Amino acid sequence: MTRGLRGLNRVVAFVVGLALLVVGVAAVLWWTGTLGDLWDATPETLDPSRAEEVTSTGWFGAVATACGAVLALLALWWLAAHLASPRAGTVTLRGSDPAGRLTLDPGALAGHVAEQARRLPGVVGARTVVDRERGRHVLVSTLQVDPETDLPTLADQVADLVADARDVAGIQGLAARTRLAVRRRARGGPRVR
Repeated sequence: MTRGLRGLNRVVAFVVGLALLVVGVAAVLWWTGTLGDLWDATPETLDPSRAEEVTSTGWFGAVATACGAVLALLALWWLAAHLASPRAGTVTLRGSDPAGRLTLDPGALAGHVAEQARRLPGVVGARTVVDRERGRHVLVSTLQVDPETDLPTLADQVADLVADARDVAGIQGLAARTRLAVRRRARGGPRVR
């Protein structure tokens, strides 16, 4: 799932949740009679004959069918967008020609970068993947570090590690995003003083 799709999911979930909250609160206020005190046009009972008037008109069937088709297509698009993985597949490198192809497994590159990151001072865990975002390959790393780690020095070391990965991989326009997760306390110390 891409970052844009995650953002769209959050917006849609917020709008749907807000609509359900408003309808739920209005239903409770109507049931208790409080809504009639706040809004003069509140009906005391629901009249289903108005719904029959709308559904018996000639245009209702066509509009309902068109809306259903649009919602079905939107649902299919939504499902297909969630099935797509952002992980990059095998990358064809420069230098490939009809005589042969040079390829790179992004998983192997990510594993190597994570292994090298774990060797840096203060890093206690590392996870790295290569994603495909907006047509670019992105080296996405999450490093867990101890609280006593010198973060500016570590940032420089991680930048050097990413630069080495760019040089070794030879992928045009390889971008990088690194997240440093600082642990709450260092391991091995006493829990109670």
